[in-house]
Amino acid sequence: MNRRHFLSAFGTAALASSAIPAWSQYLIPEGQVRLVFNENPYGPSPKAIAEVQKILSLSAYYPDSPYDYPIRDDLFDAIAADNELSHDNLFVSSGSNEGLQAALMAYGRTGSVLTPALTYDAHLGYVEALGVTVSRVPLRSDLQVDLDAMEAMVDESVAVVYLANPNNPTGLPIDAERLRAFCRSVGPKALVIVDEAYNELTDDPESDTMVDLVRNGENVLVTRTFSKIFGMAGMRVGYGMARPDIIENTFKHIMSWPNGVGLTAAYHSYIDQDFIKFSRDKVREGRVMVQKTLADVGLTPVPSQTNFVFVDAGRDAMTIRRAMAEEGVLINAGYEGYPHYLRISMGKLEDLKTFDRVFKRVMART
Repeated sequence: MNRRHFLSAFGTAALASSAIPAWSQYLIPEGQVRLVFNENPYGPSPKAIAEVQKILSLSAYYPDSPYDYPIRDDLFDAIAADNELSHDNLFVSSGSNEGLQAALMAYGRTGSVLTPALTYDAHLGYVEALGVTVSRVPLRSDLQVDLDAMEAMVDESVAVVYLANPNNPTGLPIDAERLRAFCRSVGPKALVIVDEAYNELTDDPESDTMVDLVRNGENVLVTRTFSKIFGMAGMRVGYGMARPDIIENTFKHIMSWPNGVGLTAAYHSYIDQDFIKFSRDKVREGRVMVQKTLADVGLTPVPSQTNFVFVDAGRDAMTIRRAMAEEGVLINAGYEGYPHYLRISMGKLEDLKTFDRVFKRVMART
């Protein structure tokens, strides 16, 4: 299943079109439970869908230039106001992944890239294919990012340090004050990229973010996405926050023109506080359900602050994953160095009830 397929984001979001039910059945087979890509199945925001419907007919036309998107200015106004930034501190990209790739293209080719060994890494493979050395630092025994070890490895050969906070797939946030100190220490030597894809889902998003370092002019790039809490994974919108010079250098490597439909949905999702609260509450409710399922079979999950749960299943995780898939429930496994670990994304509550039944059945026989 291609998680980047445009229409998959709309599946059960009640988009008013008679074609949608047929497409939904094609994209997500009837009865299949997808707990694998860390999506928000309740999205996009109904208000965003309504606004997108109004402007779809304009999708036939290019703007006059890549910069001629009034709706992008509206989105930038909202983001800048929330984070005490200006427009020249911001870029928009096709998902945060494009922004991450662009930053690595702009800065990573002058040296090596340093990252945790277990983290989100789709963009890292891109620069590795171009010959950039990516050094991976093992996690600590408690699955936390080892900032001490990473800091000790940063020398003149390191151009970029990449961190996801909270980390994926562990779901663990990095201690905010320790991360700030790390960024200030490492920043004079290398660009620090902090991927905050799940920031809005943490217990204290305002304290956990590194945006204050951006305001202070540190050598830090913070990226965010509309694919998680905003429920827009199929519409591909992300953004970055950094000093103006970092924004300018990174934006040179962003290849696509902005997606006008996606920007419209992003803006109206961003300002829909009711939907954000609804989504956050559903994620937390779902996390409790999944944690109980795991506890019922004697497993102790990692204490997540995201829309997924990471757990040591005590046996070969790929065997469990395959058995679950045979019964129509998709979860993730296959993490290098962690062969017994599963990652379970939050779905709709009824999907998590199905997960409960199937997982207990699979664990009883594998």
